[in-house]
Amino acid sequence: MFSKKVEDENKIMEEEWEKQYSIMMDKLKAINRSGIELKPSYTPTDIQGMDYKDIALPGQYPFTRGNYPFHYQVMPLMMMHGYGFGTAEETLMRREWLSRLGSRLKVGTEDDLTVCIFTMDLPTQRGYDPDEPGARGRVGDCGMSLSTIKDMEAIFEGLPLEKVLTTFIGFDASMILVALYAAYCKYIRKEPLDKLYMLCCNLFHHQWFWDSAAFPPETAMKLETEFVKFIVETCPMSYPGVVDGYNVAEAGATPVQEAAFSIVAAVSLMEECVKAGLDPDKVASRFIGHPHISLNFFEEIAKLRAMRKVWAKILKERFGCKRPESLQLKFLDAQTAGFDLTAQEPLNNIIRTTIMALAGMLADVEGMWVSSYDEALGIPTEEAVQVAVRTYQILHEETDIPHVTDPLGGSYYIEWLTTRMEEEIMGLMKKMEDLGGYMKCWQTGWIRQQVEKSANERLKKLNEGKEAKIGVNKYRIEEVPKMTAFRVPPEVELKAIERVKKYRQGRDNSRVESALAKVKEAAIAIDRDWPRSCGVLMPALIEAARCEATAGEMHRILRDIFGFGYYSG
Repeated sequence: MFSKKVEDENKIMEEEWEKQYSIMMDKLKAINRSGIELKPSYTPTDIQGMDYKDIALPGQYPFTRGNYPFHYQVMPLMMMHGYGFGTAEETLMRREWLSRLGSRLKVGTEDDLTVCIFTMDLPTQRGYDPDEPGARGRVGDCGMSLSTIKDMEAIFEGLPLEKVLTTFIGFDASMILVALYAAYCKYIRKEPLDKLYMLCCNLFHHQWFWDSAAFPPETAMKLETEFVKFIVETCPMSYPGVVDGYNVAEAGATPVQEAAFSIVAAVSLMEECVKAGLDPDKVASRFIGHPHISLNFFEEIAKLRAMRKVWAKILKERFGCKRPESLQLKFLDAQTAGFDLTAQEPLNNIIRTTIMALAGMLADVEGMWVSSYDEALGIPTEEAVQVAVRTYQILHEETDIPHVTDPLGGSYYIEWLTTRMEEEIMGLMKKMEDLGGYMKCWQTGWIRQQVEKSANERLKKLNEGKEAKIGVNKYRIEEVPKMTAFRVPPEVELKAIERVKKYRQGRDNSRVESALAKVKEAAIAIDRDWPRSCGVLMPALIEAARCEATAGEMHRILRDIFGFGYYSG
């Protein structure tokens, strides 16, 4: 990368420097969260053998320096924070509050797109209606309760659907929530589905990063593929594939593990889609990145740059993708870490989330979800949400960060660390291949074991004070100002239960039973005749939603046919 003259001169300077400071060198070495040993300083020698084409320019393969030659200069950072609690009415109040704060899809613009990134409550995520025994005590908690096409009508009434960005964070119920939305759009609003703009939470494999039962691995992969096929063929403006590093990192994975496990999962889904007859170029271009950004500032920047490189190379070399958009891993929803936020002295979290958001922008992410400072206490208050919105706005509109694409490109340390992260990510992915591949590592619980090991190691460091957490294990004071945490009103659950019962009483139940029978037939076909049956389930779910089946009724059929309650590990 450098001329021989520069290399020789640098070598002399380095030798003199190391000789002068050799006593301190070993004492000042550090190890980052991914286990990579760091030096106190970096020079041209550290990137001496690097091929410049492997770094390239912004917008050039392998997209190390970002997906676009000009980014924030012409395409402002996207605000992708989610919201939702109680029922549709309470959630709409939060949406109106965000609008008053100037929250738009793109920071600093008068973009008329309405961002509806809805977090679902725990019963909805598991596919339960609010009146089911498994939902009791949790309705409206951690998100919005949603179970019928009427609920969709309450949320979206009056909005021009072609100008709405929609996400339902629903995990096990994601397909059914999208089916309800599609039925509402097509049959009540009479809108074509090809105009819908959705980011789909296609994460049926979530049990390998959370202690949560779900569909068995083989079934989860089929359902994810079924979901991709429907979106790619019916909703071409939407994104059904997620390279989801956020959730596995929140469970305790290191940055290298996060990158490797999330990319391997997405690549395996790509392979299953090809088996089902889908064009890899069309599928890959519909994947988005949902990475985790912690306080490991430089490590996170290098991780994101390395992930773009790894994705581009795999999609080009293994799948033969040719379209630039297929090779670009678009981080539309990078999310600041939740596990780095503390319930003690929560105002300190404002500083933490700002540092994380800065790392995301310096790594050139397309969009970001900045967590609110009180999320360790519960659903964010309006004050905390306001601070999160202002974080985007101040970083983008009051600083000079957006003026240059990839401003850290060329840094000896950043380029060296990006390459090392790439090597570690590829090495871990190779190890998984040697162990029998992604599905084998999932089924045996190996992935879960690795994540738990890393989580326990980090917890041990925190408990022993080897990793500082200000206000928790260092500089802790007893006189902590009281914070008001948000709580969902208790009457929300009763209201949701009454609403779904009344909904069932006012519909044609024979029509519902007939539609649910078709859902059962489609599920059996998926189970027994895969991959020839790929594409039959989503249309059946949409028709059932049109006939006013509830989310819980549809999901119960899937649980009965496919089995539910699988744990990895």
